Amino acid sequence: MDTIKAAESSNGKNDKNFQFLLFARIMRSVGISFSTLALPLYMAALGFSPTVIGISFLLMTLAGAFLVLIWGLVGDRFGYKKVLIMVELLFASSAILLAFGDTKDLVIILLAAVMGGYGGMGGGGLRGAFGPGMSALVGYLWRNPAERIRKLGTVTFVAGLAGIAGYALLSVEDFASATLGEVGAFRLLYLVTFFTGIAGIMLLTFLKEPHHLPRKAKIITYDSGKFVSKIVVSNIVNGFGIGLAIPLLPLWFLLAFKYTATDISIIYISSAAASATASYFARHVSGRLGAVRSASLARIFNGLFLLGMAFSPFGVFAAALYVIRSISGGFGAPIRQAVTLGGVQETEFGAASSLSGVSVRAAFVSSGLGGYLMTVSEGLPLEVGALFQICGGVIFYRLLHNSRQIPD
Repeated sequence: MDTIKAAESSNGKNDKNFQFLLFARIMRSVGISFSTLALPLYMAALGFSPTVIGISFLLMTLAGAFLVLIWGLVGDRFGYKKVLIMVELLFASSAILLAFGDTKDLVIILLAAVMGGYGGMGGGGLRGAFGPGMSALVGYLWRNPAERIRKLGTVTFVAGLAGIAGYALLSVEDFASATLGEVGAFRLLYLVTFFTGIAGIMLLTFLKEPHHLPRKAKIITYDSGKFVSKIVVSNIVNGFGIGLAIPLLPLWFLLAFKYTATDISIIYISSAAASATASYFARHVSGRLGAVRSASLARIFNGLFLLGMAFSPFGVFAAALYVIRSISGGFGAPIRQAVTLGGVQETEFGAASSLSGVSVRAAFVSSGLGGYLMTVSEGLPLEVGALFQICGGVIFYRLLHNSRQIPD
């Protein structure tokens, strides 16, 4: 019997796998949510300018995109569990560098950020929900499309709630800085994320993964590659818009509205709760509107709400729009993951997930431009980024709505 069918018939084993995966994602989300959100603020406290911070995110993203691609190919051949453990080992090591390293040296910060996978989206509670290998592992163990969306939605829900704890850590920085100083407080909190990484590694060791089927291509077959290329095109456009605005969004709240670390923490806690709740209902949205249509509309609304934030005259209104934006991001993310897995062969889940992720991360090179645009006008990165996100959603629908490879 096919190894995947055998895995599916073993419901008890899969249930335990899912439990360990959920607990590991909790640890991942706590650590990565704080680390990514805090990094631009930490760098600002160290004296780096918005332009330097933006360029730093550009470099982090380029290096991180390469690693994402490697992890997917390694996972297809040797197992996604091993990839997840290696990623967590690098994350824990990065936390040690930021806690004890010479962070006035930009190279140290860049090295730690690349190792930890920080150069990404940051908000909405989605950080940690889709680590390298996780989506592929879910797709490998659960082949039914509706069940995949349910499982991915549950992981996003749990990871989003756990992200609240990571964002809450940022509020501790204001209190700790009174004693340790601003930089010292950040160092202490990065040390906390080291322990979340270690806890995640311990949980991942209990995962059971079936033996992988032989691959039919070195990277990806022609049909699967043709399908994924459509997603890549949309992701590049959408990712360019995200890179302009989202990585430096905590800095935008600081500069535009003089919000403190605690204020920013509250905004991100609220957004995490909103996105987590929305992701739990992703399968219902997909069932009513169709997977492709739902994912496309999510990206379009993401852009519209971001545009509203750019023109908001009040910080409270901008924060509210960001929280509402997290709802569309929450239900859209697991659906897009399921769409990607539904169009490729099971032996290529890692490659497909990585290529999809790499296209978004590579488009994040715009974060350098975003830092510069912020020096011209604080809201300009959000305005331009919003337009790219809207276009990305339209392109996603136009390229995929007639695809026969995925159930919609």
